[in-house]
Amino acid sequence: MEKVLLSGLVAMVISIVAGPKFIEFLRQNEFGQHIREEGPEGHRVKTGTPTMGGLLIMLAMSVPFLVFSKHTLPALTAFFVTLSCAAVGFVDDWTKIAHRRSLGLPGRWKLLWLLAVTVVIGLVVAERHFKTSVYIPLIDVNVPLSYGWYVLLFFMVAGAANGVNLTDGLDGLASGTATISLLTYTAMTVVAYLVSLRPGHVKDVSKLDLAILGASLIGASIGFLWYNAFPAQVFMGDTGSMGLGGALAAFAIMTKTEALLLLI
Repeated sequence: MEKVLLSGLVAMVISIVAGPKFIEFLRQNEFGQHIREEGPEGHRVKTGTPTMGGLLIMLAMSVPFLVFSKHTLPALTAFFVTLSCAAVGFVDDWTKIAHRRSLGLPGRWKLLWLLAVTVVIGLVVAERHFKTSVYIPLIDVNVPLSYGWYVLLFFMVAGAANGVNLTDGLDGLASGTATISLLTYTAMTVVAYLVSLRPGHVKDVSKLDLAILGASLIGASIGFLWYNAFPAQVFMGDTGSMGLGGALAAFAIMTKTEALLLLI
């Protein structure tokens, strides 16, 4: 369990220590935010603020996860989904910067990319024989979906990635809310791992790996929040918001708590 705490601490330190140099790099290369003309007048003062700060979160998260985890398939899948969604956001951010506008990658291309990510998830869960049903905890019912469950995966990934993206409108909002949500999933995976250690249970190292990934994301986000809180010195951009959203969807899928994603 020490690895979970250590992962979060290492990720936070990397994010905080590397932050100033990273922000300066973004500023020198003019990777600045473009604000819509029709937006609120108060938002225009943020024009030119360095964006794509999500790269810092992804870097700070990746190091401790790769070092401390056992690289089990469920955790690696969640890691892949996180980075893949962040990559979609990166292309979106880069398009905005290259064309000096507030509109980035066309929506259809984002959805196609997220669909490809979902296909990979589908292959993994099919190989591990995941149940194709959704458990509703409040009424203690399993809803069988059969092949419809794989369709649900796409809506979970696309919905979570774009949902966090939509919350990224105020300084510190997306990173703060995503951190709270990730705390929930990390706590769940820690408890699930501890339960698997009891007599009569099979030790599930994948739950520990997921907890390490969650802690790494939390630490990286908290470190980033130091520079993203009002007044923000850097924005996470779609790189960060879509990456964090993808992570939430991946945790919901890998822990079979699909319905919980709606509440978190």
